[in-house]
Amino acid sequence: MANYIMKTFNFKYNYDWAAKINQDLLKDFNWYFRKTAQRDNIKLGFINEKYEAVNRHGSPDVGLGQDVEYFSSLITLDDRMRYIGTVIAQKDMSVMNIVGNTFISHFYGGRGCHNAITGKDDPNDCFVDFDRIADGDSAYIAELRGHAETSKKRGYPIWGTTELHTSIQGASRNFCRTKYNQSDRKFHAVDVCEWVANFRDNGVFKGMMEADHIEQMFKVLRTQKGIGEYYGFHGAASSSVLPQVKYDHDQRFVAPGPGARHTIRQLWPEAPEKLHAEAIYFMRENADAIGLTKGVVFHPLAFNFATKYGKIFDDDQDSLKYYGTEVLHCQFGIYLDIRNDSKACERRKVSRAKSFGDTGVHGVKAVDKPIASTTSSIEEFLT
Repeated sequence: MANYIMKTFNFKYNYDWAAKINQDLLKDFNWYFRKTAQRDNIKLGFINEKYEAVNRHGSPDVGLGQDVEYFSSLITLDDRMRYIGTVIAQKDMSVMNIVGNTFISHFYGGRGCHNAITGKDDPNDCFVDFDRIADGDSAYIAELRGHAETSKKRGYPIWGTTELHTSIQGASRNFCRTKYNQSDRKFHAVDVCEWVANFRDNGVFKGMMEADHIEQMFKVLRTQKGIGEYYGFHGAASSSVLPQVKYDHDQRFVAPGPGARHTIRQLWPEAPEKLHAEAIYFMRENADAIGLTKGVVFHPLAFNFATKYGKIFDDDQDSLKYYGTEVLHCQFGIYLDIRNDSKACERRKVSRAKSFGDTGVHGVKAVDKPIASTTSSIEEFLT
């Protein structure tokens, strides 16, 4: 990993973020950060505390419920990132297979998606062989399709509940239509794997290995139709935890998603949209000074990932970082929209397949029943 992080910030801003921030909403923001970090630390066993879903005034808050999913703004507390860095990245397989399995973790999103696609229960040995797909192994592709169909019938989740996958589905379907010369070919879940396998030979993998800044990787991914700013930025950030790459999630670049922009508009109603990325930079660079991190536990056990390569991150994850700041804004924006809507909160329950182990594939207890994805296009495309 590139050692890019600067301990002292001397950046100049194009807007008076400090003076014009909504101070009351900032207090809610800080409380949201404190509570979600607390429950993540409890979930991973780093602290032994009783969790209470309450707002900063002490009243019950369904939006902060124990199982209402928000992506963690601390990269080492996010179970998907932990799985990528400590399991996928450590597997004895080609770098392309490590990269491919990293991307589908986000492109599918369901906890257990690797198990569902490969039909294997072991979370440490359930990975797609992207080299075989790229080499045109039709028997292997048919095998994966069969596993995906069986998993669907059994209710095992492939798709996550918290992201729209329409662009990924459309891009992979169109890729396979061209690949098989079938203009009316219907979408199949394994099309995503075939599309990602193509990254090995179409320049994406090469660009990824050459990138030394997260913005470069973002631009590499954005060359692919179907990968917009959201999957471009988060795909770059997810893969940044791989010790095989040179870019880092705390390099000064973000692509604010709709949720993050929603938060920024409420914190600074008059701020120009063209400066929204700068708002994220300001918050990361002044998080302690403005009180965003007040009371937030950065636990020493979450400072880094220990692997066979040594520590994954050059710098301890003991503060808010650029990627995490964008995630924090995005997830807080979602929280603001659903905190008074119990049905919306229920729909954000974690999608896990209990059959893949009592603790789920990412070391977190599974819910009793898999929650179906809210992406309306899935049933339309999935055969």
